[in-house]
Amino acid sequence: MVMAGDAARALGGRTVLLVEDDPEVRDVLEDELEENGYNVIPAANGKQALDFLTLNRPGKADVVILDLMMPMVSGWEVLDHMHANPQLADIPVIVLSAMSLERPEKMGGGRGAAVRPVSTVNVRRFIPKPFSLTQIFDALSRCFDPKPLET
Repeated sequence: MVMAGDAARALGGRTVLLVEDDPEVRDVLEDELEENGYNVIPAANGKQALDFLTLNRPGKADVVILDLMMPMVSGWEVLDHMHANPQLADIPVIVLSAMSLERPEKMGGGRGAAVRPVSTVNVRRFIPKPFSLTQIFDALSRCFDPKPLET
C-alpha cells in the first residue's frame, strides 16, 4: 500500500477508469488503487474505455488513467472523443505512457514522420513510463486541482 491514513480516505471512493493494454501493469494498478479505496473500472483498450464512457456518463468515472498506444482504439483517439463530447470533456485524464502526447500521423513512419499534437484540454497530468506508484497517487491527488498539464 502506497498511501495511508487520512490521505487515502480523503481521495478514496472516487471511480477510476483504468485504460491500459498491458495486463500486468493494469493488474498492479488496479490492486493498488483498490487497496487505497478507489473504485476501479479496468479497460484493456480504448474501445472498451469509450464503450464504458458512452454508456455510463455522466457520473460514473471521476478520472481516467489512460495509456496512449493500445490496440483497436488508441489513447489519442480516446482523448479526441472525450474532447469532442461535452459530457466527457470535463473528466480529468492522467496519461500514463512511454509515448509523448504528440501523435504520429503515420505509425512506424520513422524519421520525419509527421506529428500533430493531441487535445490536452482534459489531460491533468502526463506520467512517462516507467513510472512509480507514488507518481500515480500524487497525480490522482492533484488531478482535481484545476491546474494546467504537468509532466
